[in-house]
Amino acid sequence: MPDATAATAAIELRDATAVSGEYEVFKRLSVAFPEGATTVILGSTGSGKSSLIKMAAGLLPPAEGVVLFRGQDMGRFGRKEELAFRAASGFVFQDAALWANTSIQDNVAIPLRVHQPKLNQAELAEKVRATLSRLGWTEGLALRPVDLSSGEQKLVSIARALVHDPSLVFMDDPGSSLDEDSMDKLYEVLSELKSRGKTVIITTNNSELAYRYADCLGVLKSGALLAFGRYEETVAKAESELDVTLARLRARGDRVGPKPSAGQAEAGSEMSQRSDV
Repeated sequence: MPDATAATAAIELRDATAVSGEYEVFKRLSVAFPEGATTVILGSTGSGKSSLIKMAAGLLPPAEGVVLFRGQDMGRFGRKEELAFRAASGFVFQDAALWANTSIQDNVAIPLRVHQPKLNQAELAEKVRATLSRLGWTEGLALRPVDLSSGEQKLVSIARALVHDPSLVFMDDPGSSLDEDSMDKLYEVLSELKSRGKTVIITTNNSELAYRYADCLGVLKSGALLAFGRYEETVAKAESELDVTLARLRARGDRVGPKPSAGQAEAGSEMSQRSDV
């Protein structure tokens, strides 16, 4: 796994400030997400997780500071550079963010139509079907988001982020609204992404997910990154302000041997879809 402090970073925030209306979500935050690693940022609702990951993904411009993609300032991207970044990345939104009047097939196919326009209809349909199948999708593809539960909508959002096989995947609270079976499928997908050396950045308050998959771990509280580094180093920290957040992970012990089954996942894996600032 790449060193959390190494110079090679897929995404880096330097002295970045996020503002929502008149509210300052976080100020002068700096963090580098290593290439080829799975990074998990833990934080409670309202800690600033969604703002952090959206800024890292170029969806929320910083009020101050810069965001770098493989060393290049994203704020200076032209159309060509922007399209290249979008082709290389996928984003799972906390609230799914599907197009309401568009079928499930067409929702998932959006990245393919934009970034792989030479695909014929049969090839496009097969990629959509195969990606949804990885997530255990058994419903029809002609359905629309209004016909789906919130958990089903989240599965479609995950499929849309992965369908074009990006090298960089952003996931904002990917386990929210998922039942146990769907969490199993999500875990299988995360295992596959790790085995293929993809760069994955996840925000969540699900300690089970962090325990299973975090190469690097950060703790965000009230807009401040209290800790960030290799999983083992971060969990070992004993500062009082981290005790509540990291207690569950410390209680699990060292990550040696087989991972726990999804049935052992905490109830926290089914989290509220309330938007995080």
